Amino acid sequence: MKTATRPNNLETLEHLLQEGLQSNLSPLVPVQIQCRLKDEMLVVLAQHPAAVLPDSQQVFSSIEQTIQEQEWSQSESVKIYLRVEGHKQPYSFYSFKIERPVKSTATATTVEQTQDGPDQTDFPDADATNSDEVETESSQGPPASPHPWDQPIQQENSLLEEPPIETPAPAKAKSKQDMLPLVVTGAGLSLFIFLTSLFVLSRPCVVGGCQAIAQAQDLSERSQQRLQKPLSGIEVLEAQEQLMEAIRMLESIPFWSRYHDKAQEQLKAYQAQAKGVEEMVTALKTAAKAANRSGNPPHPVARWIEIQGLWREAIARLEELPTNSTLQPLAQQKLKDYKANLAAANQRLVKERESQQRLQEAKDAALIAEARQGVAQSLEHWQLVYATWQMAMKRLKQIPQGTTAYEEAQQLLTVYLPKMGSTRDKKTQEQFAANAYNQGLQLAQLAKNAQFDNQWSVALVNWRNAVTNLNQIPKNTFYYGKAQSLVQSYSNALTQAKGRLQLAVKVQQTRSDLKQTCMGKVEVCNFAIINNIIKVRLTPTYTKLVKQTAIAAKTRGDSNAQAGIVNHILTLGQALEAISDNAHMRLEVYDADSTLIQTHVPGN
Repeated sequence: MKTATRPNNLETLEHLLQEGLQSNLSPLVPVQIQCRLKDEMLVVLAQHPAAVLPDSQQVFSSIEQTIQEQEWSQSESVKIYLRVEGHKQPYSFYSFKIERPVKSTATATTVEQTQDGPDQTDFPDADATNSDEVETESSQGPPASPHPWDQPIQQENSLLEEPPIETPAPAKAKSKQDMLPLVVTGAGLSLFIFLTSLFVLSRPCVVGGCQAIAQAQDLSERSQQRLQKPLSGIEVLEAQEQLMEAIRMLESIPFWSRYHDKAQEQLKAYQAQAKGVEEMVTALKTAAKAANRSGNPPHPVARWIEIQGLWREAIARLEELPTNSTLQPLAQQKLKDYKANLAAANQRLVKERESQQRLQEAKDAALIAEARQGVAQSLEHWQLVYATWQMAMKRLKQIPQGTTAYEEAQQLLTVYLPKMGSTRDKKTQEQFAANAYNQGLQLAQLAKNAQFDNQWSVALVNWRNAVTNLNQIPKNTFYYGKAQSLVQSYSNALTQAKGRLQLAVKVQQTRSDLKQTCMGKVEVCNFAIINNIIKVRLTPTYTKLVKQTAIAAKTRGDSNAQAGIVNHILTLGQALEAISDNAHMRLEVYDADSTLIQTHVPGN
């Protein structure tokens, strides 16, 4: 061991430890050191940024080597904590005894490290000032690394050196070759006896007094004091650590020591005490593991089931504590907290299961919608496809935040939304086509009814509207083919209606013209339009009047009157022919006796 400067205060020790780490570690791995004394123990906190992860064994080894070399004299035991900056809990720790040069026996190194959760303590200048609980439900925890809980450092220090072995001179009666096996055997036997004796005498409480029993008793008493009314899980862990250290010290006393019997008596008592604390410590560690596992949610169903089981195990262990145990006040407080945490884990589990179920239902609905969309034709089919997409979207929107299914649900929403939009457009198009087709059928029926009543103008309007509706039906729709099969017949009916309407208009005009021609003070004629032929019959009254007027004029010899009668008859004939030409109908004129007296064909 090299000469030490013996630091006389914590600040100097911190500086020396910092220098030792910088020389042993890579400069890219910055580690800060803080020291304090607590219950006659030197506590060293080494913390580093989250971006780097130093070798914990190398850190512990460097700090221990520096402290041993500097011969720190203000305490006999040292505990080193390693944690990440910004985290309240250390993720690894290591303890050892300071070697004193006055003793020649090797000091066994004691390493303590939790398996389920790290130990922790308070530091005046660190972030862990208010961290006095073993279990935590915050999102902070050990740094992410392939090995967050480093294995303890195993060290064996020995101040003994192997003494030289003197080989006795060979007997004169024998040659060197004959004596060589005996010399080697004797040397080995001497070495074995020497080392065995050295080992026997170097065991605790073999030579001189037995300080280990007193130290173990002191540790046990301090442990019992901590266990009287512990306020936190840290105190229970520290008390257990002290008690286990006392047990280890007593177990190291060999059976050939005269203090062995007394050590065994104390050992039985301490082991009984340790057994009473074990349930509490196991519960605290289990709870710490549950809190650790529940950090940074969301988690899958399997993780919440595991967390649920850990909380139940921690609760069960606390409930198994004896009613007269001094740990009952703390246990009751922890039971209340653990049951609340279990209830929260149950709720998260139920929510996670429901979210997974809704996510699966949404996926199943999307598959069904795509399958139906592949064979959809009619409006009813597309309505069903759209409703299925709506169901898938509804299930995705029901998935709450804070679950593992939420992120996937948001991704599926962006995928399903345009598909549902295209389905909605197709459904709307089919709805329009169906409406137009049905409206066309209704208008065609109205047109037929109007034709039956010879309402050709009404029939014409309905036929025109029916054809318009059918022509508005989009292509690639279910009703497009059906509509095209009706468009031609409806168009023909429209053309026929136009002709009949035109004919009806002509007939009406012809009737009006005939009425104007045939009517007067004396009714000249009667008329009828049959099979597109105008038939006019002179009335007996008119025929008689014309004959009488003609006879009277002839009797008087009035040639002008006779010429006027002839001119009147010619004018009547010309008027009837003009009406026939305008109506494009054949004209037939009959006398009062229904004798055909004149015919006229338009265009002749």
